[in-house]
Amino acid sequence: MLSNKKKGSSTASGQALNTIIGRGSSFEGKLTVDNSVRIDGVFKGELVCTGELTISQSGEANATLIQCKDAYIDGVVNGTVRADKVRLDTQSRFTGEVYTDSFTVAEGAIFHGSCSMENHEKKSQSPATGAPDSAAAKPFPSAPKPQVQKK
Repeated sequence: MLSNKKKGSSTASGQALNTIIGRGSSFEGKLTVDNSVRIDGVFKGELVCTGELTISQSGEANATLIQCKDAYIDGVVNGTVRADKVRLDTQSRFTGEVYTDSFTVAEGAIFHGSCSMENHEKKSQSPATGAPDSAAAKPFPSAPKPQVQKK
């Protein structure tokens, strides 16, 4: 079941949920959604959404690319995920690449792949030096000089 919900459904953060790939259903291709998506069935392809993505325990995504605001995964994902925040819950099994500012892996989750937090690093770098802002703002403190006692 691929549906476009208008009211009554929301995500964990209270955001409107308007697209669901239901349990027992599958979708193959490119899916672009202006809001949030929940996958309870099987998805294969490319997914771009402006809101949250939730993949339930029964959900599976084999994706060339998943791009969303936040991704909450408790099912199976194989592929590349780009999101501001990615959370792998206890039943999740993830194989692939994650590009994010915030990455959380719950106890029991399985993660095989790589995680790059490049966006976070770029935001925190000083434009003039390329060094992190904290280093540009606070010089490295010098070590205190040792005291030498003469006899």
